[in-house]
Amino acid sequence: MDELARAQTALGRALGRARAGEDRELAQKVREGGEQLAQMLGGLLKLTRTHSPDNHAFDAPVAEFARALGALGELLGTVHLVTVEDQVYVNDIRIRSEGKGGGRDLGGELRRHNTGGLSLHGALDERQVRTLVAGLAGPAAPEAPRHALAAWLEAQGLGTVELAGIHRFRTTQVDSDAPRRDPGEVLGRLLELVGETFENVAAGRVLNPLPLRRTVVEALEAGIEAPAFWLAFPDCPPHASHAVEVAMTALLLGKAARLPGGSLQDLGIAALVHDAGYLAPDVGEGRAALARHPVEGARVVLRQRGFSEAKLRRLRAVLEHHRDFGDAALRPSTFGAILRLAEDYANVVRLYGAKITREAALGAMLKAGGKLYHPVLAQLLVNALGRYPPGTLLELGDGRFGRSTAPSRGEELWDKPLVRLLDPTTRKVGPELLDLARGGGVRRALPG
Repeated sequence: MDELARAQTALGRALGRARAGEDRELAQKVREGGEQLAQMLGGLLKLTRTHSPDNHAFDAPVAEFARALGALGELLGTVHLVTVEDQVYVNDIRIRSEGKGGGRDLGGELRRHNTGGLSLHGALDERQVRTLVAGLAGPAAPEAPRHALAAWLEAQGLGTVELAGIHRFRTTQVDSDAPRRDPGEVLGRLLELVGETFENVAAGRVLNPLPLRRTVVEALEAGIEAPAFWLAFPDCPPHASHAVEVAMTALLLGKAARLPGGSLQDLGIAALVHDAGYLAPDVGEGRAALARHPVEGARVVLRQRGFSEAKLRRLRAVLEHHRDFGDAALRPSTFGAILRLAEDYANVVRLYGAKITREAALGAMLKAGGKLYHPVLAQLLVNALGRYPPGTLLELGDGRFGRSTAPSRGEELWDKPLVRLLDPTTRKVGPELLDLARGGGVRRALPG
């Protein structure tokens, strides 16, 4: 409780500073410093077309780049310099590059190595800056160029420089004529990114929310109701599959609650990292870890310096995701209440799914509305998941067996799920998709 009280006190002070405009001041410093950093890196790479990085022509710009990076590091801790199409972001803040070529030129140089950005986990001296420039300006490897460059930088003593993949970032709705994203591909990227994120957190690196946000946006664009997001994830580490399961349920509930797009994105990020506190070295085990990991997870979020509305939403969600709604003194925020429902549902299915149906699990959670859970959100979750939540084992009216594969498609189809039939020999779901809205029915739902 002392740890929780201290965390709450720190959060209160942070909110006060944010309201006082400190975050706007920080954002302006990041924009100015980030613009300078991107322009200088782009200029250094251009200079390699006429001079070798060890030439004296590099002395002044290399020294200036090292100073600019050090100043940003003092503000932000880890500096995430990300190029997205012709835009440049520094730690979630878009910097000005239009008309100056900084974003476009820098992005093109990085893309040669199949790289979309750099995470600089510490200051670089002038020798290291020259080495970084030489690596980025050099020829790209014919195979796996990003991994080859990362290995070369590591061998040169630049282990504090992390290379990010190429990604596309949208904050607005895609054009109606744009091709719909393949949910299976998005899911694969999401699971891989969660694994990488947890590895970085375990190594003590600062959380970078931008790649997570980009992938959450991709999932929303692909349609989180798609069956690919709701079936079992094969060959996936348990912590990654749990994070994605919680995120999908939280996003579904957030959409049902009509959260705006930006809030949905922050909710998705919080859901993906809600258990990051378990990676803390002193979190303990069993009940001790269960009690401490929300506070430790909040510390993970806090390591990204500065305070923005988006970060504070994520922070509160991670800190509060095990709180009871009925506790008036520690009642969770809306994000925390959504994560509580999403994670408890995922855990009940994992622990007791062989003994009770998913319908029964939701019914028990609905009865706990007002005590453990926000009653309106609990009902919205039932409505969103449907009469037969995804993964429910069903005996159909014709004697065949299958599993429901997607959330409810609306009030009229609430009890008419999409079903993948089970192979009678292997008991695994097959490729055939049966739509009960077109005929047929359910005889009963079964545990398992």
